[in-house]
This record gives sequence, C-alpha cells and structure tokens, in this order.
Amino acid sequence: MIQHYLNVDIILNGYMEQCRYLHIPVGNMPKDVTLFGCDLFFARHLHKHNHVLWCSPTERPDLGGKEADDNRLCTELEESTSCELNHPGAFPTVCVELDIASLAVNTIIESAHVNDQEGASAVSFDTLPQTSLEEMVQGQGAATYLASYDETALCSATFRILKGMVQGWVRDVTHYNNVFADNQIIHFYRWLRSSGAMLYDPALRRTLHNMMKKVFMQLIAEFKRLGSTIVYANFNRMILCTKKRRLVDALGYVEYITNSIKSRELFHLIDMTYEQCWEYLVWLDQANHGGIKGKLPSEQPLEQSQPDPDKEAMREDTDTEEDDPDKPDDEVEVLNKSNEDDEPEIEMNWNIMQFLPEAGACQTNFNMIVAGYILSIYNNMQDEQRRMTPGNTPVKRRHNSQSQTPVVPPETTPSSVSFAQDLIQGDLAQQMFAITQKINKKLSGSRNTTAAEFPQPPGSHLQLKNPALEFVKAICKVLSLDSNINLQVTKMKRDLLKLIGLGEFSEESQFKDPCLSHVLTEVICKHCNHVRDLDLCRDPYMNKDGTGCPWSCIQCHNVYDITEIEQNLLDSIHRKSMGYMLQDLKCTKCQGVKEDNMARYCACAGDFENSVDIDEFAQKLRTFKGIASHYNMILLQETVNWIMKMNPQIKS
Repeated sequence: MIQHYLNVDIILNGYMEQCRYLHIPVGNMPKDVTLFGCDLFFARHLHKHNHVLWCSPTERPDLGGKEADDNRLCTELEESTSCELNHPGAFPTVCVELDIASLAVNTIIESAHVNDQEGASAVSFDTLPQTSLEEMVQGQGAATYLASYDETALCSATFRILKGMVQGWVRDVTHYNNVFADNQIIHFYRWLRSSGAMLYDPALRRTLHNMMKKVFMQLIAEFKRLGSTIVYANFNRMILCTKKRRLVDALGYVEYITNSIKSRELFHLIDMTYEQCWEYLVWLDQANHGGIKGKLPSEQPLEQSQPDPDKEAMREDTDTEEDDPDKPDDEVEVLNKSNEDDEPEIEMNWNIMQFLPEAGACQTNFNMIVAGYILSIYNNMQDEQRRMTPGNTPVKRRHNSQSQTPVVPPETTPSSVSFAQDLIQGDLAQQMFAITQKINKKLSGSRNTTAAEFPQPPGSHLQLKNPALEFVKAICKVLSLDSNINLQVTKMKRDLLKLIGLGEFSEESQFKDPCLSHVLTEVICKHCNHVRDLDLCRDPYMNKDGTGCPWSCIQCHNVYDITEIEQNLLDSIHRKSMGYMLQDLKCTKCQGVKEDNMARYCACAGDFENSVDIDEFAQKLRTFKGIASHYNMILLQETVNWIMKMNPQIKS
C-alpha cells in the first residue's frame, strides 16, 4: 500500500499522457480505458462524417426501434466460428507451430485487396452509390433494398470509417512511435467483439469476420503453394509439416516462407512467430496428439548477436586451462550433461484417454503403449538418419560443405515402414494381447455394472460399458493414424475383438469420439490480450487442481473469469434457442425455402420440414448441461433444464 502511494506520481503522469492522447479529462477515465478510447475515437470519426451514433449499453445497437424487430444478427444457428483446418495423421518430419497475431488489423487495413483477390471489387458493397438525404427520407436507394435481405449491407460506409480510424493509429505508431496508439491497435479486436462497448455493432463485427475468413484462406493457400503441409490451422495458430528432417533446416525453411508471405501486401501486417516444434508428431485433433518435442534454439540468436565478456575471458584463459589436470573430468561432466539434454521429450496429450477407467491400469497402459510406439519409431528414424548422413569420418566432418547435407528423402523410407510394420506385428501385438486379456478378466462383470467404472468428464455422451473394448478401440484409433501400418493395425484389432467376443464389423466395435465439444471462439485474455479458441470440454491446458477457474491463458497463465464464461454460454444458448425458433422451413423434395406463411405444401407438392434438425439442437443442450453440472454453473444449468422442460420432444 505504501509502495503504491509512493509511486502515485509516476502513475498519474502515465494517466495524464494517455488522457492527452485521448483528449479527455483525467477524472473521466473509466476502468477499461482502451475500450473507452476506441468508443471515443470511433464516435468522433462518425460525427465527422455526419453519422448518427447508435450508442447502447446492450448488445443491440440503438437503431431507433428497428433493432427490436430484426433478430437476424442475434441468432446463432450458423455460429460465426473461426475457420479450422484439421489433417489427422503421423508426420515423421519436423512440424512447427506458428502463432498468428494481428489478423484482424491486417484484414481491415488491406480490405481493398481482399476483394481484388476474388475478382469482385467492381460488385462489392464498397462501390455502392452514396444515397442522398432526399432518397433516404423517401426510402429509395440501392442500400435500402439490399438491407431487406442482407443486414450487413448498410455498414459498408461505416466500415470505411472504421478502416480510416485504424489507419490513423497505424500512422501514429509508424511515424511518431506512439505507445498509446499501439495499445489501441492491440485491443482493437477485443473492442469490436465486446458487446459491452457503447458502439458495438454485430453487423460490423460479422463483416470483418467474413473478410478475416477470406484472408485466412488466402494465407493457407499461400503456405501450400510454398510446399508446406497444413496439419492444423485456425485464426490464432497454425501447425506446419516442413518435410525437413533436421530441426535447423526446418526452422530456416519456416523463416524463409514466413518472410516471403509477409512480403506480400495482403499479409504484411500479420505477425507469425514459431512457438514450439515436434520432430515426430501423431495428430488426431487439437485435443488428441502426441509426439517428440524438438528443442527450439531460442537463446542462440541472442548469444550470437551480443558480445559476452565471460566468453572473451574464457578465451584468454585457454592456455592456463590446457595445463589443468582436472580438465578430463570437466569434459566428462559436460558430456554427461549433453547426453541428458539429448534425451527425447515425449508429449502425450490424449483426451480420449480421460474416458478410460482408471481401474485395471487402463489409462497407464494406454500411455505406455502409445508413448513406447512413438519413441521406438523416433529412435529408428534417428538411427537411419545417422547411417544415411554422409561424412561420418573425422576428416569429412571438418568441412561443412553443401554436399554433406542429409540425402534422406522427406518421405518415409522403406526401412522405417518395415520397422513400424514389424513392430505392430511383433512386440506391440503380443503386449496388446496380454493387457487386453488382463483387463477383460479383471473388469468383465456384467455389461450393465461396468458402466459405473468409467469417468464422466464434461462432454461425455456415450454409454460405455466394456473397458477392454474401449481400450482396444482407443489404441487402434491412435495407431491407425499412421497410414503405413493400417493393414497391420486392422488385423491386430480384428484379433483383439475376437479375444473379447466381438465381431470386426459390429456397431459396438466402431470408434466414436466419446467427448462432445463446445468452442468459445476467440476468447481474449484481459491481462495480455492473447486470443485463442477455448474448448470447454477438451481444453488441453485445463487446470485440474480443482481450485478456481479451470481455464487459464496459455501465454500469461492468468485464469479467465468463470462468471464471464458462464455469461457467454448463457448468451450463446439464448441465441441458439432463438435461431431454432425463427428458422426457415424447407421443402423435402426440392430443398427450396418456404416463401409464404399459409402454404401447407410446396409448389412441387413436397412437404416442409425444419432447416435445423431437433437432434442437433438437443445435442448442444446436452453439452451445455454437462458443462454446467461439472463446473457448477447454477444459472446455466437452470436455463438448460427450463428449455428441456418446455420442449418435451428433447430427450435429456
């Protein structure tokens, strides 16, 4: 308290500098200054261009009463989720994860080039003729008719004003190095998405989001054009398979393609940095993956670029160290330390393992078998690379010429394929038979009583009854991600199912993901402004200590506000419910949308049905119910129970 009081001059000077940039009295600063600053700047730009402000404390903008009858932007049947690409498989070459930032700011600055890329700049809403005041009063003009079926058509002029505001901030940063303008740019997307902002407009948000999807797809296409394989990608992160076996070559390749992409005008404001890498990766989805993590040389560039006085002193003392009799012991210690550092780090992150019972060591055996397989394949790849790398003699190792780079092709070699197939058919198959037989004997019982042994984490929706069956299905699903051993895994699965008395093509033997998923898109940390998609059922970074909020920021490790997350879920379920009630009817025969209200049959004599099936809506409700009960969200649980009670056709 006293220390904070002594620093009051520094804090007050900082506030005064920020108020000078925002042009507001220092006594009018609210708690969230950056959101208030965005509202101020946008209101001044709108007033300068003769726009009427739609300030509203709610999520609906004040449009003079029109917003009370237009619910299209408040429904959530087709939720505006971020684009996500997923490519399951086993990747024997180095995979690098890239962190993507400033996609929203880049999109709004380069919005003119987005339409040029699609060849639609001449017919876009940016080229609509300006409507005069007389035409607006008489209800004429092109935009008036467009708004009847496209609620985002009228925000084209507002979008240009918003673009001018962001360009002004970028100009202040580049020309004057203004810290406060940079802070406004950092928090711009949080302000645009925040329904608590006074000038929040869902149509403006959707317009920018659609443009971000187009830029994102162009970015993916550019990576593929440069030879990369996309393992996983969304608005915030991307995992690339570089097809390089050496980590140094992979990082150099990533730096080259990122610099090449950022040199294009469409992507020059996107910030892409690598966060982590894998030397061998088995990937099913974002919540189910494992592999050998690579060690990024994060400290090497700093050591090479800055002079180290300790190293210079060590060079001066080299003559005295040559006569030191303890030198061999020091070398042995250094070699031992390097050997410890060279041990591969296995990352295991499998959500499907959490649905196996702990009894019978099912989860432990799952970890042991999958980690053992990954480590065996990796060690074989390393041995093969050493054998095929030229320059194994000391004389050749002294010369680092271009001809001594590894000649191992990026694809999997035949020897590594045969090793993996022999491993599945030999040791791993025998190990699986022994473990499955042990689990089946220990946890057999009756099929109705074993269901109680399965854990029930949030998102569980299947009635699991046979632990041995679920263990076999989970292991075989992970191993089948490697396309080179599909035949061997299928044969092993058939024999294991026969061991527990089931057929290969029975319905029970087919793998189904035991966990439902609900993703809160673009959750923004209030401390560091890091953006990520938060899967409430399958978040791999979930805190499992049982204290406080289970979700936290992966960058600054501060926990999210669980009350705010519950409120977001309440808003989401209200929008989904409204969207289901206001949905269009479609013809079962011609798939046309019902045009009038009184017609009982379509013009083609077909019947009408709902556009969204009630089973899809019921599944979402069950997901919300599981989240509410597991994390003790009382208000959310009461809301879900009330909706299910009012709709008896929904099975709980």
